[in-house]
Amino acid sequence: MKMCSLATVRGCGGLSAETSVPVDGASGLLRLAQLAQELGAEPVAEEASEVAARISEGRFYVACIGQFKRGKSTLLNALVGCEVVPTGFVPVTVVPTVIRFDNQLHARVPVRDASWQDIDPADLKQYVTEELNPENIKAVEGAEVFVPSPLLSSGMCFVDTPGLGSVFTGNTAITHAFIPHVDAALVVVGADPPIAGEELALVEAVGARVQDLILVINKADRTTDPERAAAARFTRRILEKRLHRPMGEVFEMSAFERMEDRGALRNWDRLLASLRLRPEDQHGFPSLRLGL
Repeated sequence: MKMCSLATVRGCGGLSAETSVPVDGASGLLRLAQLAQELGAEPVAEEASEVAARISEGRFYVACIGQFKRGKSTLLNALVGCEVVPTGFVPVTVVPTVIRFDNQLHARVPVRDASWQDIDPADLKQYVTEELNPENIKAVEGAEVFVPSPLLSSGMCFVDTPGLGSVFTGNTAITHAFIPHVDAALVVVGADPPIAGEELALVEAVGARVQDLILVINKADRTTDPERAAAARFTRRILEKRLHRPMGEVFEMSAFERMEDRGALRNWDRLLASLRLRPEDQHGFPSLRLGL
């Protein structure tokens, strides 16, 4: 018999990023968690409890996805205004890292008894990078880093995911396994090369679950205007064909330049505006303002 999971339940006409969650949604999930625990379905109980906590706290996940070395980690650092997740010249991210709001910068990693261990944010690389945790030999399920970023103050959480297509095939599996937790996605591609096959398959899987996909062409400082325009047209056409729906604006930028506060802004301000919540979206799972 096929094992049931909360992800399966959500997939049956499940929640999109535009769906408002009822006030009693969290309590209903907690009742589901209790029932699942009584039936011995621990994975369902754990996931229901986690989603209930997210709803009660008004949290929702915007995952940053794409091929390795697209500059996903650098983009997230630029969005929150400080370098909180590690970056580098080789494939870096090995486990999902959730970036959340708090008034003080701090970080934590889960431990075996389902509790959390506080760590120095400077030590985050010991747990989430390929160099210091090769192929996740430490069996870290993820990490959380808290930052005083106004962009995250309404409950939005960014998720830095392992890149696709590197020699570390386990990274691709980890990113796919995180899909059930995604409420919206930042799809980071390039102009040279444009969207690749593995990226397309991942975006298709995410797009089947959520409505809001924010398309970013990064490293705009390394390509010409005609090259980026051609890449944007190509990526939009391919995604609209595979997802059977129109895509919103394609945002061009250089996250590296934004971290150094130099160069042309390009579409940076419009990306920030699209990520900010409307006042009526401050509770539950909000609708991102993407103009879709």
